[in-house]
Amino acid sequence: MKSKHLFLILLPTLLSSQNFPYQRDWATYLGGFNTEISSIYEDPDTHSIITDGISGHDINNPVQPAAYYNQFVTPGGHLFTPSATSPYTNEFYGKLSSSGNMLLSEYPFFGNYVRFRDQAGNIYYVEKAEPNSPLPSGVWLPESVTNNDAILSKYDENNQLLWKTYVPGGSSYTLADDEQGNIYITGTTTWQNLGDPGTFQPAFTVVPDLSGVPLANSYLVKLNLQGQKIWATYTPSKLIYCLNAFDNDLYIAGSDELDETSSVLATPGAFQSEKSKQFFSKIDGNTGKRMWGTYYGIPQTASGQIIGIKATSTGIYLAGSTVNPSTYYATEGAYKQQSTGWLDLFLTKFDDNGKRAWSTYLGGDDLDFVSSYNFLDVKDDKILFAGTSQGSQNIASPGTYGPTKPNPARDDAFFSMFTTSGSHLFTSYYGGFNSTETNGYYYLTDIGCKFSKNTNAFYLFGNTENPNGFSSANGHQQNIIYPPTETRGKAGFLAKFSSTVLSASETNVSKDLVLYNNPNNGNFSLKGSVLEKESYLINITDMSGRLVHSDLTSKNREEHFRLSGKLSNGSYLLSVRKTDKTPVKTFKLIIKK
Repeated sequence: MKSKHLFLILLPTLLSSQNFPYQRDWATYLGGFNTEISSIYEDPDTHSIITDGISGHDINNPVQPAAYYNQFVTPGGHLFTPSATSPYTNEFYGKLSSSGNMLLSEYPFFGNYVRFRDQAGNIYYVEKAEPNSPLPSGVWLPESVTNNDAILSKYDENNQLLWKTYVPGGSSYTLADDEQGNIYITGTTTWQNLGDPGTFQPAFTVVPDLSGVPLANSYLVKLNLQGQKIWATYTPSKLIYCLNAFDNDLYIAGSDELDETSSVLATPGAFQSEKSKQFFSKIDGNTGKRMWGTYYGIPQTASGQIIGIKATSTGIYLAGSTVNPSTYYATEGAYKQQSTGWLDLFLTKFDDNGKRAWSTYLGGDDLDFVSSYNFLDVKDDKILFAGTSQGSQNIASPGTYGPTKPNPARDDAFFSMFTTSGSHLFTSYYGGFNSTETNGYYYLTDIGCKFSKNTNAFYLFGNTENPNGFSSANGHQQNIIYPPTETRGKAGFLAKFSSTVLSASETNVSKDLVLYNNPNNGNFSLKGSVLEKESYLINITDMSGRLVHSDLTSKNREEHFRLSGKLSNGSYLLSVRKTDKTPVKTFKLIIKK
């Protein structure tokens, strides 16, 4: 008779890694041909993840039948509306559980896409304004003020319209919200009656172009929850790229002095008073007054662009790109001391008074860039950054999720993590090898990132034409599903990574758990007092990562498993996790019958 043993070994290396203390829980492609995921939102109550994006035809490809796109709609969801004329796309909406199961997938609107989703889950669209179409009163602008105006619409999370208002200008809109639910919007306009007294710049600046027509001014407006104006101000710049609100203050970054002969975008005592293309300012969120401003970039050059801002209690973080070889964006002791490629990325921390705390370059020796508006996030003492790196140099850290460059000499997505004090924790690639090339075209990925507010996890999202490496065995959609007329094309993607480092309380939970008997033939028990307090998710995978068995404990001190008919001889991993996917303990099982 053969001895029947269940041999168990605790794997501490699976629970923590000095280089990369995270593991990918699940990953999936999303949607059909020409799907782009621009942002995600995590529901604070259910922990479900909402993806916002678009799907549909573009001018370079044939119109696909509605039936093709409708295969991605869950029962009861809004169906796809095809169109051979502009607008070509539908809004694509997905809602997934924290464990990656698709709860709802649909196309709620034709021709629109979500421009912004606030902290409460409300949705904002910027829509084309129709001539002579007044809106209901009680909002900022119920009627248009120029021929190029658009309409800003606010919907609740169930797609119920709350209000609409005209917004001046026709492009370059950027939105942000604060914790009270107020909304901020930037744009450009030739309307000369926008500003309010006591704000940063109440009056329109008249600067004629070569034909004598006044240049459009950039502006910033604060609206309340009902779409009514609280204050509005011009800024003496041609464009505002990005903004972020925190603790009743607003941070904006833009470029190009409106009047090229002036230098008014820096305040006295600023970090940089010498003029450059880029500027960065702090605005009082209550009054619209400028508190301070500084130029930020190599003086007297067009180098550099601030693309992202994130403000927290630990500081204000800027990120962007630069084209000039230089050491300007690096401080002493920086992770990367100088620019080494013809397009490089930078990451900078300022304090609340507008003084630079530290700055570093990041990327390789060729071309590095960001292609998502949501490529930068900060939580507690960690900074998350996502981008794309070209060339053959490997910029990844050893021991990470993607430690080697998947496609040398091509574009590959990457993500990096820093501490808020400027220390580099790791850089990893994301995505697989792809040998496909058509007429010199290489597959490109747009990648964004976001920390979970509810757990210690983070998410990567975006769109890719790479058919490899963006889904997991337990993912909802394993592959890019092409229409019959296409052999390549982009789909959305979403991945969840969770921390493998346990807190002190989680460590106590881990120590309390015991797995026995030994020997065993696949019938075993899990024992621990913590099992009585809450349910835990039990996953058993083979050594290739394939899920063999999954179960949920029943709040008993002992949980008994009878899997002798399911587990063959060999090695397995048994993981114990909380229902929000937080890892608790992992065992290695060797089954001998």
